[in-house]
Amino acid sequence: MSAQGRSRGSTAASVDYVGRLIVSSRPGYRPDEVVSLEMVSAAAGVSRAMAREVLQALHQKRLVRLQPRVGATVLHVERWDPFDPDVIRWRLDVAPRFQMRSLTEVRQAIEPAAAYLAAERASADACRDLVALSQQLWEEGNKPEFKEEHTAEGRKCRERYQDIDDQFHRTLLKGSQNEMFHALAGPVALALEFRIKREWEGGHGPRAGTVEIKGFPVEPEQLALWLHRCLAAAVEQGLPTAAESFSRAILFEIKKAPFPPVYVFSLEEALKELDLRALGTESDSLRKAITGTRQHPKELIP
Repeated sequence: MSAQGRSRGSTAASVDYVGRLIVSSRPGYRPDEVVSLEMVSAAAGVSRAMAREVLQALHQKRLVRLQPRVGATVLHVERWDPFDPDVIRWRLDVAPRFQMRSLTEVRQAIEPAAAYLAAERASADACRDLVALSQQLWEEGNKPEFKEEHTAEGRKCRERYQDIDDQFHRTLLKGSQNEMFHALAGPVALALEFRIKREWEGGHGPRAGTVEIKGFPVEPEQLALWLHRCLAAAVEQGLPTAAESFSRAILFEIKKAPFPPVYVFSLEEALKELDLRALGTESDSLRKAITGTRQHPKELIP
């Protein structure tokens, strides 16, 4: 984008441009280097007044430190605000491997605990919503058009799936009634969005394979769809340990690797607690999927 084109945008657009220069460690924008108003004005094609606003915004995100008579000094990555949505997006765009690893580890730390608490505390509305969303996820994930890579219908189906998945995990965190868990819904949503877009839409491009956590295959794994339905049912039935087991399995299934024996055991124990009548007449397929985790998730299509 030209400087003239950027100047027509908002301050947010200029913050986005300069923030990416810093995250990309471009010359002049590397740690311990000083970024002047003149540099920002020239790079973003904005006035000095707007350049000052840009540096103030980046200071709030802890990408730079403002000092009188010195200017804005670029800070090292360890100093950046790790939960700022813009910082997360920039890092995912520039160097996704480590940012995605951090996001996934955050999810692994909080979501099973949130699932446990939700089964103990979730309101009737949250339980209803989780069950409904898991059913919608199942329906969208099993539509034939989901795997239509180059059609408008396929794209819309995947977008609906992404939106439902986002709502499901937000509802789970909110259902825990722990305000700190709920506050992390944004980073969780960004991790879900990145995994879908980069691995589905960009999976055939030059950046394919740069992320350790795999994304959507040609169609969602049946095991993943089942685990979401089981998690919702466990929360609705007030089964904390089962809910925690299903949540942990969802996060491990992303890796597309054989389940550790302890995970298989916990899933089988969780199934014993669950009233499978809530899942309809398809429970035999569910049992087959869970039993199949002894081998490999890709072998689990009923």
